[in-house]
Amino acid sequence: MVLRSLVGVIASMAVVNLVYGISFPLLALVLDQQGTSRTLIGLNTVTQAVAIFAVAPVAPQWIRRLGAARVMQLSALLLALLFLLAGWQRNLWFWFPLRFVIGALTALLWIASESLINELAPERWRGRVVGIYSSVGAAGFALGPLLLILTGSTGMRPFLATAGMIFLSALPLLLVAGGPQKGAGTPTGGLWKVFWVAPVIMLANVVYAAAVESIITFFPLYGVALGLGEAHALWLMTVISVGGMVLILPLGWVADHVNRMGMLAACVAITASGFFLMPWFIQAGPGIGMVFAFCFGGVEGMIYALGVTLVGERFRGAALATATTAFTAGWGAGTIAGPLVSGVGMDVVGNTGLTWIAGAFFLLYLPLPLLAWWRYKAK
Repeated sequence: MVLRSLVGVIASMAVVNLVYGISFPLLALVLDQQGTSRTLIGLNTVTQAVAIFAVAPVAPQWIRRLGAARVMQLSALLLALLFLLAGWQRNLWFWFPLRFVIGALTALLWIASESLINELAPERWRGRVVGIYSSVGAAGFALGPLLLILTGSTGMRPFLATAGMIFLSALPLLLVAGGPQKGAGTPTGGLWKVFWVAPVIMLANVVYAAAVESIITFFPLYGVALGLGEAHALWLMTVISVGGMVLILPLGWVADHVNRMGMLAACVAITASGFFLMPWFIQAGPGIGMVFAFCFGGVEGMIYALGVTLVGERFRGAALATATTAFTAGWGAGTIAGPLVSGVGMDVVGNTGLTWIAGAFFLLYLPLPLLAWWRYKAK
């Protein structure tokens, strides 16, 4: 039963992430074709990210009362309908409230899936299970743009394809055991209380999202500034994603055999160093640059996987839903703050400053997991 449920939720999130990978570029392209300014396109996109803060206070209660699987099923079905509505009514001002609801439902899917993964995963296998979950999700996200290439961005076809994929994501959830979460009646406190119980874990997702979203947003500009060319920069981004898909599996095995907080500190330190050294490696030649990007993507991606794993290690029962919600809210905060800080910084120091800014995010965070690991060793 547990294995069947794990397969169901992992398969479902692969499709959900594929949809996430297609929806952002699709909606931006449609607005661009209508002559919408970059500022309004950006604000419209941020609306989707901000929605997580509206759903966060109620998500734990819904998950505990309905069960994570039922929340995911209902969210997926509503998302499919909303994307059909977005294709039918292509109006910027209509899309603002629509994308807010889409963002809220997407956040519910992530919160419920991460909560369910941690609830189902045995402790001795937790790192590997979360590694598989993260790897399959990353693969789905990477395939999103490919689906957009096949459907194009005009007409109803991309919206019909997106709605169809979302509907398909609900089918594997039929394999998942339903019902309220374990410990549904246990008091857990609010999101801030959970945050202060484990701030190092929660901040990991803020920093990770800030850096990743900055790279996704600005890396093509960074690559051109280094003289790589747009196509080369996009290929490097793809290789970073592939590294995250492949290397996270063996790294998940390692996470089940070492102190996970210590491993988090090591991954943060390596990632920060990688950002600072990135200009040298990617300019040293295509082969060296690709190998570096592959390895870098694996270590960087493990920061998120370790965060999810540590949430499951630290929290149980009803508290798990609240902790997962706080962790996901950290992603929303990083998504908003990261590109903003990086954009301002690049305006000041130039486009080549991107990796220095992203590396600084991790360098500022590094003392926290190091201190937490040191305290664990001192016990």
